[in-house]
Amino acid sequence: MLPLPNLDDRLYDQMVQEARKAIPKLFPEWTDENAHDPGMTMLELMAWMTEMQQYFLNRVTARNERKFLKLLGMKTRDELPAACEVAFTGAAGPVTIPRGTPLQAYDQTFETDETLQLVPAALEKLIVRTETAVGDFTANLQSGIPFYAFGPDAGDGSRLFIGFDRELPVHTDISLSIRLSDHYPVPVGRGGTSQEELALVASSVVSWSYASSEDGDGWSRVELLRDTTAHLSQSGKLTFRLTERMKPFAMYPADDRKRYWLCGTLERGSYELSPKLTHLYINAVRAEHRQTIGECVSFEATGEAGLVCETVGYLPYFGHISVQVGSRSGGWREWTIVPALASCGPGDACCEAEREPSAHKVRLRFGDGLHGAMPAKGSQIRLVAYAPAKEGLLWVGAGNGLPEQEFDLSRTGPFRGIGMLLQAAYRDKSTGEWVWEDWERVDDFDQSRPSDRHFVYDRAEGLIRFGNNEQGRIPPKSREPNIRFVSLQTGGGARGNIKQGMIAGFAEDVPEWAGVVASNPVAATGGAETESLEEAKLRVQRELAAPTRAVTAEDYEAIARDTPGLRVARVKAIPLYKPGMRDYPREKAPAQMTVAVVPYSERDRPDAGPGFLETVSRHLDRHRLLGTEIHVISAAYIKITVHAVVVMEPAYKEEATPIVAVLRRLLRPMGHGDGEGWPFGRTVYKGDIYGAISRLKGVVYVQDLWIDAEGPAVRKDGAGDIHLPPYGLVYSGDHEMELIGVTDL
Repeated sequence: MLPLPNLDDRLYDQMVQEARKAIPKLFPEWTDENAHDPGMTMLELMAWMTEMQQYFLNRVTARNERKFLKLLGMKTRDELPAACEVAFTGAAGPVTIPRGTPLQAYDQTFETDETLQLVPAALEKLIVRTETAVGDFTANLQSGIPFYAFGPDAGDGSRLFIGFDRELPVHTDISLSIRLSDHYPVPVGRGGTSQEELALVASSVVSWSYASSEDGDGWSRVELLRDTTAHLSQSGKLTFRLTERMKPFAMYPADDRKRYWLCGTLERGSYELSPKLTHLYINAVRAEHRQTIGECVSFEATGEAGLVCETVGYLPYFGHISVQVGSRSGGWREWTIVPALASCGPGDACCEAEREPSAHKVRLRFGDGLHGAMPAKGSQIRLVAYAPAKEGLLWVGAGNGLPEQEFDLSRTGPFRGIGMLLQAAYRDKSTGEWVWEDWERVDDFDQSRPSDRHFVYDRAEGLIRFGNNEQGRIPPKSREPNIRFVSLQTGGGARGNIKQGMIAGFAEDVPEWAGVVASNPVAATGGAETESLEEAKLRVQRELAAPTRAVTAEDYEAIARDTPGLRVARVKAIPLYKPGMRDYPREKAPAQMTVAVVPYSERDRPDAGPGFLETVSRHLDRHRLLGTEIHVISAAYIKITVHAVVVMEPAYKEEATPIVAVLRRLLRPMGHGDGEGWPFGRTVYKGDIYGAISRLKGVVYVQDLWIDAEGPAVRKDGAGDIHLPPYGLVYSGDHEMELIGVTDL
């Protein structure tokens, strides 16, 4: 970082004294230097002005720092909304919970992210059956205590049985929300945000089926629609359909009565970390901390007669709606919603709006050119929905035609900057109707042109600011309010991180939802306040330091360690090496990079499965240099067995356990909070063993020592040292210690 010069390096008194000393040389006729002299007054005034200028020139203000962040392509982050999973129970029949349904958590509102079709069934039993054991883990599920979905070893053929109190409906989308334990010392990598980057290739294969016979012998495969859990490798949702009816039967140890069973079978168990369930529930959906005041849903006109547009949502169904159609000349014109199109003429801009109660669906129907006009092909159609009681919050005010107009929203806000859409209108001179134009929110007007419809929303001050016709257009002048929001939300911030069970139900009473109970089984997370300037500067430093292109070996290791969705415990990049080479590093392979990875696991010697290696390889491939070939392999484990004759103090000659313990701690592939473990490819020198044993209490000296090794590509030299391949790690065998008392020699 460049050093900042200190421009404010002179004080006021110093500048006055320097000026007075220069008077005899510059103006010898000036002899009166007392305070009453006007010249001294001017001199002090100029010294004061100079000192103030230097002070301001030396300052780097918050505004300057924000501009510097903008030059780096960064800015302070807006507030972030919290989110949690919400489970619904108590449905007596099929019930539709539309997208955007508000849920109440004391004085805060959460809204569902997608439409959910409730299934009138409850999860009653959860049984895990492995090759050697069977157990009922229903109590764990109710208390949130983690348990292994396929046992600690996750062997092939292990099964997870999910019992329901009634059969699941046929030909209906059914979702199971699955949450795995996240309490591990190695975090999940976050090196990407796009769906493509977050795609996880599973090493294991899980198939799902359901009981289709009453004796428990007949099982039919489900029609799997979506599996975001990657075969139970991560938390997510399982969406499927049944093609025929379920049959009940009793199963040990839940043989008190017959139930309807869904079964997950581990066809191929290659988990790096055996899945450990904390929550599994049906009828669940993600909810976000927000409250929608207005929203818009867009469609595209096909040019066909009798065009029908449908949407499912809470606000479109229960709120007030209006319809806008984009015109060829630009802007949006509102179309009238009429009870029946039969009353409309060929050129009337009108449409019908029909609400379907069973699915909470809103259906717009447009004319055919005889009864009602047809939207032009390719034009945009917008359904604007808003809460009637809060319509006043959508209106901003009237444009005065002056530059840099401001509107104070502090009494009604603050609002979320995300999803904010504002419109300003002008009167069409030929028809006299309002024409609405969309205005885009920007951080500042630095890059705004005179024709750009931009505005700035200052959340801290609660102000809406417009341009001056040089940087950003001025809204049209109007005597009536002509500036409004069509999409607006409140919410976000750390207050949304509510505890488990704080969501108590629906925010508004809907008769058809009577008896349905909503609750969050886990706490909401992710809510954060608007990022401060200091926090943004620290984040920028971290992001600039993080590698985005794999050039050096360190870059490859850092990027591989942050592979999205994986827990990478250790990684070693080996440049100019290709798997199979025997004389490395004397023999080198140009443009080759081999990356050895070790996944986090509860086993002593974790092996990376094929899906794990493929996921790391895909992630590295996005960051490699053109022409570099990447090979991602699992670490090789070399078994090291030490044989030693150790001379001990008489009091310690029967205690070989401490020596074996220190060797096991030294010769291990993974650390346990006190180091990473043995370095990749490092030779095991006899001197390492001599030193580790000699430092123990009671050891006089090591009389003799030799080392045996077993593993791929391992080599023992004439001195007895063990040379590992560059991707090799060591683990301890059964060390043999012969102890001799010093007095016995």
